[in-house]
Amino acid sequence: MIQRICDTDISYEIVGQGVPVINLHGYGIDHCSMKASLEPIFADRKGFQRIYFDLPGMGRSGTNPQILTSDDMLEVVMQFIDRLIPDQPFILTGLSYGGYLARGVLHKMRDRVLGLLLICPVIGFRRTTRQLPDFRLWERDEAFMSQLTPNEFETIDQFLTIQTKRVWERFNQEINPSLSLPDIGLMERIRDTEFSFEVDTQESPFDSPALILLGRSDVAVGYKDAWEIYDNFTDATLVVLGRSGHSLQMEQSSLFDVHVRAWLDQILI
Repeated sequence: MIQRICDTDISYEIVGQGVPVINLHGYGIDHCSMKASLEPIFADRKGFQRIYFDLPGMGRSGTNPQILTSDDMLEVVMQFIDRLIPDQPFILTGLSYGGYLARGVLHKMRDRVLGLLLICPVIGFRRTTRQLPDFRLWERDEAFMSQLTPNEFETIDQFLTIQTKRVWERFNQEINPSLSLPDIGLMERIRDTEFSFEVDTQESPFDSPALILLGRSDVAVGYKDAWEIYDNFTDATLVVLGRSGHSLQMEQSSLFDVHVRAWLDQILI
């Protein structure tokens, strides 16, 4: 389905009925990364309407030369929410850059947010200021990895900390197809543009259930910076998963499922 938002065609899909769940994917990929991780959790739960969409310039959404900053991207996200679920409360999830945008939505629309899930969220947007761990390879299936092409191996080397057939197949299905789709010009424009406001400055802490999931070996966004925002939430669980990096939902899928299920159980709907 398509919605025209801020002169941009936004591609989206809706699964289920009930309380809306707005899902924001990461930088340069598409909504499939969120859908693949969350749908198995929602499969046996009724009462949730999952809304997945591609951010401008990514996936199957259109692009717009007027989108210059993360402020512009956030405006599209908020207008999309208001178009699809005007005045309704909703649950909010965000992966990586989507976790940055999710905190922007929370800053602007917090009275409507019933719960917040941040998966490997960008905290400090500028890469030069992030506290990043050294890359650590925890597991590698040498026989399987030797079958990958050089380009396939380069895509995951120094990124996936668990390099096995199981993780590769998920990465290849959920992430790889979207990597060739982004509008590179738009990606470059927003790449290091922080919000024009202090996104993590609130008049009072967010009081509804929040879950922050981080990978101990995440060399993209790290995990230490997340402690700086922890006190912004009075009902937050912050978990740093070992043996995982920026794709923890694939590398430690069982632990991911357990924590997200527990978080959903805490949300009053």
